[in-house]
Parts: sequence; structure tokens; C-alpha cells
Amino acid sequence: MKRRARTWLGHGLWALLSLGFGLRRLIGGRRRLPTDPQSVLIVRFDLMGDVVNALSAATAARARWPRAHLAFMGPPAWQPIVRRCPAVDEVIPFDGGAVTHWPAVLNPRAWAKAVGTVRAIRARGFDVAVSIYGPLAGAVVALSGARWRVGYRAEAPAWSFDQALPGHRRNGGPHEAELATRVIRHSDPAWQTVEAETESELVARLPRPLVVLHPGATHGEAKRWPDEHWATLASDLEPKVGALAVIGLADARPTADLLAYSAAIHDLTGRTSLDELIGVLARADVVVSTDSGPGHLARALGRRVVMLHGPTDIAIHGPGDPASRALRVDLPCGPCYNFDRPAECRFGDVLCMRWLSPERVRDAVLELLR
Repeated sequence: MKRRARTWLGHGLWALLSLGFGLRRLIGGRRRLPTDPQSVLIVRFDLMGDVVNALSAATAARARWPRAHLAFMGPPAWQPIVRRCPAVDEVIPFDGGAVTHWPAVLNPRAWAKAVGTVRAIRARGFDVAVSIYGPLAGAVVALSGARWRVGYRAEAPAWSFDQALPGHRRNGGPHEAELATRVIRHSDPAWQTVEAETESELVARLPRPLVVLHPGATHGEAKRWPDEHWATLASDLEPKVGALAVIGLADARPTADLLAYSAAIHDLTGRTSLDELIGVLARADVVVSTDSGPGHLARALGRRVVMLHGPTDIAIHGPGDPASRALRVDLPCGPCYNFDRPAECRFGDVLCMRWLSPERVRDAVLELLR
């Protein structure tokens, strides 16, 4: 019932915004892209990995408009990551989930805060505003008051943009980072977009090579690799590397407990802030991760990544960087992730992850270490 109500509310807002933006276009007429913009706003909400991939747009914007002041609007939780992108001059925090997630969407205070944020953006008078993905980002860009607004036509209310690009996110389509870059310019995405400011003391003294394992997956249980596979992988790698470290939140704790049999395996789950996590990943020689935020963050830090895929498509959700590896088992039912909800197996038996063997992952790790 809640999902149905949220869906109808979303459709209603989409139609209302489309009507309003259409009337604005009719009254205001067409505009032109400023030849030398002095201020650029990039908007991307959602999960850690989404924001990390969107930083390729910031890098592209810096290359195209080197003198512009570049502001990036995104969720407050990911500010430490965006601040470490050399292309970004300013981070504007905005909790998009407060006006899209149930039941927060019914909170008048959240809407009042959102309206205040949009008013502050309009007062800035940005020359260019860019929506990387999603109806909320599209609406913010459309309401930003910027002289030129750009984004993907299919991913925002109608008439949101002065330049509405064709295309949309789909399995088999371009990578997330490539889609983000295309909004700015037609060029290959930058894979290394984040710099670590300091090295984490948690791993500074560990022997090399250091392999970091991230077994967590907060956006769907179907993304998880079985605990017994992680145990086999750790056992196989232990004699071949200097140290192994396990990272993640509470959802990674059961896997970390299973691997606690060896002094060479260091349990960092629940012990790192986002700043400290960046320092740990920056120290790693190879990171093994599910398709999740820390895996994409490791790639953005220039680390080699072995990413484990089941329901998600490597083409759009993989690490992207040719220096990394993405592994999955091809089944007729996959990839099945459809972008609008967490990744869950409709058959209740995630064979695509269970059949991804530890030996195959081990070989990929050793190949990257060589």
C-alpha cells in the first residue's frame, strides 16, 4: 500500500512539474549556453557508488571550463568523498531522500528545508546547472535559475532542461561514469577522480601486498557473495599476500567473524569513518568487493579492484577502469537489477553469486598483484 501511494504521489509530482516547466519554456523562450561560464552546478543524489561515478562529470567540467567555479550538490553523507575530488571547488549538501523516501516525504519541515535550499541556489545565479541522473536532480536543476540547464531527457520531468540529451540508464548500456561525462562533453570518463589526504593508521604498518575485502552490500541481498566463498578466498590468499583486511558496516560483521581465525586477517568492520575508509582503500594493493560503494570508491582512488557481480550488469555498474576486473556468472535470468529498487532475486536463490567460484576470484586477485 505504501509503495502504491508513493508511486502515485511520484507520478503526480512528475506531471505537475512537467506542466510547470513547459509553461516556463513557452513564456521564456529558448536560451543559449554561455560561451565562458563562470559558475557550474552539478547535481547527483542516491548511493555512494552513484556519487563516485558522477565525479567523472566534475572532472570533465573542469577540463571544459577550467576557470569556472565548480559546485557539486549531493547527499551530506558523501561530502568527504566529493571534497577529495580535485575538480570540485565547493560541496553543497542536500538530503534528497528527505523529500523522496517514505514516510519522510510527508514531513513539512523536510519540504520547507528543500525549498530553502532551492531558493539559495537560485540566488547564486549559476551559469550552468547539470543533472547527472534522476527526477529529483532534474527538478533541482530545472528550478535552479541557471542560465543553461542540461541533463538526460528520459530521466527528469519534461521541459526540465535547455539541452535534453537522448539516452538513459539500461543494462548493456554505457557505464555510469561515461553517462555522467557525456552530460558535459563527449570524451572518455576519468576513472581516478578522488585523492586521499592522509594514510590510515589502521593499515599503515601492515605488510604488503595488502588485499582489502569488502563483503557488504547495502542495496540488495542479491548482491552478496556467500560467506563460505569469502572464507575460501581468504584461506587461499593468506599465504600469498602480506595481509588481508575486512571492511564494511554491520552487515559485513558475520563474514568478518568467520574470517577471524587468522592473525593475518584484520577486522576493520565498523571501525572506520568515511575519512578513515578512504585512507584504508588508498593503501590497498587490490580491493575485492561486491558491486557497492567502497568498490567504486577504491577504483576512484586509483586502486585495482576485483568486483563481484550477480544481479547487476558489468557494462554499466562495473569498476569500468581497464586496470580492474569485474566477474560474474552468465545466467538466462540475469542481469536482473532494474534500477528502481534494491537488488533482490525473484527466484529466492541467487545462483549467479553462489556459482561465482572463489578460485576464479583468487586468480583475478593474483593476476592484478602481478
